[in-house]
Amino acid sequence: LKTPFIMMRKKGKMPNSVQSEAYQTEYGGREGMTVQRDKIKKGDRVLVIDDLVATGGTLSSAISLVHMLGGNVVECACVVELKMFIDPPADSGLPSRKKLFESQNIGHVPVWGLVSEDVLTNEAELPENYVDDGEEH
Repeated sequence: LKTPFIMMRKKGKMPNSVQSEAYQTEYGGREGMTVQRDKIKKGDRVLVIDDLVATGGTLSSAISLVHMLGGNVVECACVVELKMFIDPPADSGLPSRKKLFESQNIGHVPVWGLVSEDVLTNEAELPENYVDDGEEH
């Protein structure tokens, strides 16, 4: 692909870096993320990839960093997406990723997940006469 890979990390992990503002995740507050200041240039088109997206705090921090450096986030991709946080009912008590993104003017950035929590909660059904032969198939 001949496309650069740029890491974003916690504060103090990379030299010559810029830092996003503090942000919230489903686990609590975070100091902010950093990226080396010479890695993203004005007009660069960026795909942000994360392992898991729930409330969107980490993604919004990453998008903020790209924008700080003049880049444009084309979309965000995640291995696992917890869809219950996209736009939960107001009375659920759950944070809303949609509201967070809209409040930061990044609601236009598409987010997609390879796997949703639906797959993680489905139970496989085996035929009544199934017998495990112990072999990998």
